[in-house]
Amino acid sequence: MTRKESKWSNANSLSLKLLIATWAVSSFATLILTAGQLILDYQKDFDKLQNNFSIIKNSYLDSMAEHLWSYDTRLLEIQLDGLSRLQGVSYLKLVADNKTIYETGITDPAEESHRSFEILHKNTNEVLGTLDVELDVRNLREKYFHEAIWIFIRQAAKTMIVVFCLYFIFNHIVVVHIKRIVEYLTSDERSRGELRLNRQSSEVKDELDILVESINQFKVELLEANQQLEQLNQALEHKVMNRTRELTTKNQSLEKAMLQIKRMQATLVAQEKLASLGSLTASVAHEIRNPLNFVLNFSELLSESEDTEEIREISRVILKHSQRIDQIVRSMQILSGYDSDILENTDINEIVKRAYQQTIANRALGSAYIPPKVNYRLTDSIHAQAYSASLMRALSNIIDNSIHALEKKVLNEKNTEPELTISTAVRGDNVEISIRDNGIGIPSILGEKVFDPFLTTKAPGEGAGLGLTVAFNIAQKHGGTLKYTSEFGQWTEFVMSLPMVHERIHA
Repeated sequence: MTRKESKWSNANSLSLKLLIATWAVSSFATLILTAGQLILDYQKDFDKLQNNFSIIKNSYLDSMAEHLWSYDTRLLEIQLDGLSRLQGVSYLKLVADNKTIYETGITDPAEESHRSFEILHKNTNEVLGTLDVELDVRNLREKYFHEAIWIFIRQAAKTMIVVFCLYFIFNHIVVVHIKRIVEYLTSDERSRGELRLNRQSSEVKDELDILVESINQFKVELLEANQQLEQLNQALEHKVMNRTRELTTKNQSLEKAMLQIKRMQATLVAQEKLASLGSLTASVAHEIRNPLNFVLNFSELLSESEDTEEIREISRVILKHSQRIDQIVRSMQILSGYDSDILENTDINEIVKRAYQQTIANRALGSAYIPPKVNYRLTDSIHAQAYSASLMRALSNIIDNSIHALEKKVLNEKNTEPELTISTAVRGDNVEISIRDNGIGIPSILGEKVFDPFLTTKAPGEGAGLGLTVAFNIAQKHGGTLKYTSEFGQWTEFVMSLPMVHERIHA
């Protein structure tokens, strides 16, 4: 305990806090009670002053009227002199026939206790004069004001004496012993002996005695707990050492097992790659072999035929299957990561329109079905960073699938009115491209498998099953997504969401 902390003026001292609290409460109580008593006494004396008005009205006015009627000025002055000696009357003025007959005292028009009385003849009620009376309220207020000051001074002095006495008593009875407890708890003394207070012992224990006993009991329990904790720490250290030894042995075994697993995993990955490569190669070879056979066979027919119309038809078939081979090769290039496209700021609406026009042009070469119209719902002027050629390729694949679905539904249901709707919209930092048709839809059992390579619902020779796979990969290359919703037999909608600004990620 430092010397500064032991001063009675310390702001954190309990004694000082008690002194301030006691002084504040006592002063407030004294102020309220004294103010209340003074207000009551003032009101009582003020009522007594006001009672003078009733005395004047009931006891003096009639006799004044008789004296004025008889014009007995001597008796009138005697009566007014007596009236001026009434307690609290500070000013009198009698006016009759527009003349001031009598006036005494000092008038103060600002005072609230002012009253004018008309002196009336008893029988005729004729106004004989006017009596102005003022009460000395100012002196009454000054009296109570000075009295209040002296009362507050006396009470404040009395309160300060009581407060300082309480301060020294509380400091002697409580604070010095609390300081003794703090010194014991913050020094090495607690390790040598019990806590004892420097005061006479008593059979009746107070709160300080109970606190000291609790501290001593806590000290004994704490020593026992420390001993038990030390024993537990030793046992725990022994268990930790044994457990560490076991874990080290197991870790060595796990490292050997992990090494074997990694070797097996590398072998399995290599085998899986070879199997996937073999399967993919077989699928690509199968898909290319069919149109290639058509090209070879019809090329032989072309060399033997001399009919112009037949030559034109054979050329058309050769062109169609050559385009299919070219489409398969391009799709495989995209899937393999081959990409000569560049990222540029592109008008998305223009890309959408060009993709539709390119799809219609490619289908027209094969004399395929073309929908009667397309509904464009394009947001004004959407520009985003995109790989223009790749994006147009992806949208063309989706549009071609939608037209194929419309063709199938028209063949199955003659009354169907085909609808193809292409729309664009901005959603936050992304641009969304939606392609919706009321074609045959996609079976729900396929789910996300529609994006797998070589998965197709078209008849043999109509598609390689790479269109949606390529579109899905192009959406991911842009840092976007490609999703679809469909109701089988009713409609299908593909939505491609692309960031308007992005950085190309290099693997």
